[in-house]
Amino acid sequence: MSSKSLLSFVIYGFFLLSPCNSLKDNADEETRAYFHTLKINSLPSTEVCKESSKALNEGSSSLKLVHRFGPCNPHRTSTAPASSYHEILRRDKVRVDSIIQVRRSLNLSSSVEQMKSSVPFYGLSRITASDYIVNVGMGTPKKEMPLVFDTGSGLIWTQCKPCKACYPKVPVFDPTKSASFKGLPCSSKLCQSIGQGCSSSKCTYKTAYVDNSSSTGTWATETISFSHLKYDFKNILIGCSDQVSGDSDGESGIMGLNREPISFASQTANIYNKLFSYCIPSTPGSTGHLTFGGKVPNDVRFSPVSKTAPYSDYDIKMTGISVGGRKLLIDASAFKIASTIDSGTVFTRLPPKAYSTLRSVFREMLKIYPLLDLDIFLDTCYDFSNYSTVAIPSISVFLEGGVEMDIDVSGIMWRVPGSKKVYCLAFAELDDKVSIFGNFQQKT
Repeated sequence: MSSKSLLSFVIYGFFLLSPCNSLKDNADEETRAYFHTLKINSLPSTEVCKESSKALNEGSSSLKLVHRFGPCNPHRTSTAPASSYHEILRRDKVRVDSIIQVRRSLNLSSSVEQMKSSVPFYGLSRITASDYIVNVGMGTPKKEMPLVFDTGSGLIWTQCKPCKACYPKVPVFDPTKSASFKGLPCSSKLCQSIGQGCSSSKCTYKTAYVDNSSSTGTWATETISFSHLKYDFKNILIGCSDQVSGDSDGESGIMGLNREPISFASQTANIYNKLFSYCIPSTPGSTGHLTFGGKVPNDVRFSPVSKTAPYSDYDIKMTGISVGGRKLLIDASAFKIASTIDSGTVFTRLPPKAYSTLRSVFREMLKIYPLLDLDIFLDTCYDFSNYSTVAIPSISVFLEGGVEMDIDVSGIMWRVPGSKKVYCLAFAELDDKVSIFGNFQQKT
C-alpha cells in the first residue's frame, strides 16, 4: 500500500520521509496509478487563500509556509507571479550557479571537522531566490517579520531601524522597542570568532550573495517566537541589518536553516535535536508548514545525509528514477554524485545521463501531443491548447536506503506564466559534481 511522506530532515545524519510526499511500499502494485490526469482548464484561483488541513505532528512547533506572491502572504508587495517566465528561469539559473560556485570554493576533500574550523559562517553565499516565506515573531513585545525560508543559508537576519537602505513596503524591526534585544559587544568571545569588525562598539557582519545583493549590519541576540506557542526562544543570535541591497518581494530577511552553527535549526538543537520538516504548498494560493521537532512516525523511511558533503548542505544519494511505473535503465555511474536538497532552487537538476533518459521516455509517453521549442533550459514543453485534460506519467525517484518517493502531480510539469496551456517538464540537466532536488518537486 502507498503511504504518505513528508520532506523532513534530521541533521545528525538522516533525511526522513514521512506524511507529505507519497512514499511507496512494494505491496499492492496493481493499485498504483502510473498516470495522472492534468486538468488544463481548471487553474486554481490566485486570490483565495486555502489553508492546509493537514494535521501536524504531536509535540511539534510549526510555522505557516506561504508563497511570497500568493494571497496567504499578508506582506506581499505584488500580486504578479515573479515577473515573466524568463525572469523566473533566470533567477533559478543564478541560484544553481551560486550553489556550484559556493561548493567549488570549498575543499571537498577536507574532513567535516576541518571545514568547520576553516570555512567562515558567511561570505559569498548563494542567491536567496526562494519564493517561500514564514512569519516569525521577533522581540519583546513581538513584531511579526516575514523571512525567506532557506535550507541553503545559515544566518538569520532581518532589516532593522535606523535603516540606511531597507526594503520598502515590508516590516522593519525596531530594536529600541524590544526589551529583549541585546547587541553583541565587540569585546565578546563570540564577536571575535564570528564578527567582521566593529562599529561604535558593535559587532558587525556583512553577507554578500552571488546575485550582487547583500545584507550589512550588527550581530545581536533576540527572542524569537511562534504565534501559537506558549514559550519563546531566548537569546537567538541574529543579524540586525541596517543596509540591504537587491530586490524584496514580500520578505524582510532570511531564516537560515542549513547545518551551520548559526542557523535556527542548530541554535535550537537542545530543544528539537536539530529535527525539522516542511511541506511546500502545491499552489501559491495554499499553505504549507515548517515544523520543528515532533514525534517521528512509525512508518517513516530513512535515507542517510552524506557525511562528506560541505557541512552546511543536505546531501543525499539518488539511486534511480521511474516514469509511468517503468524503472529507467540508467547507468549507476550517473548517480555517483551527491544530490543536494535545496528549498531555493525551483527545478530539479539531474546528471546528463539520467536527464536524457528521463526526457526520452517522458517524450515517448507524450508523443501524441505537440512539442514546442521555447529556447529555454526546460527543453520538453508542450502546447495543450486543443485539450481540456492530459494524461501525464507519474515520476518517482529512488533514494539510498531503498526509498521510492513519488513526485506530486503538481511537481511534474510547470505551466509557463502568461500562458494558459503551455507546460514544460520541470526537470533539467546539470553537468557538474552535484545534482539538485528543487522545491518544485518538493510540493505536496
